Amino acid sequence: VSTQSVNANYLQHGSRVSLLVTESLPHAPTQVFLRNEKGQLSTYDIQPGETVSNFKNRVEKREGVPASQQRLIHEGRQMQDGKLEDYSVRNHSTIYMILRLRGG
Repeated sequence: VSTQSVNANYLQHGSRVSLLVTESLPHAPTQVFLRNEKGQLSTYDIQPGETVSNFKNRVEKREGVPASQQRLIHEGRQMQDGKLEDYSVRNHSTIYMILRLRGG
């Protein structure tokens, strides 16, 4: 992007100027894998900035496991608050879901 004035670019009266405006493409979704305690693998598309809470809610809808019973682990870290990217989740990462035991 040029911030120089028109005169600094040696344009004269009557010169023709073309301006190309481009739009950035939307980010392609990142694909991650969720492995449950039975070893089954599910694929999820996540968006940049997606929160752990939102992801848990999507897992609840799809897998039938209440968000409150999910323990999500990525690279040895339990994912709690914040965004997935805070836990270094990237394309083709595997997130492990462990169920919380109910107290008796």
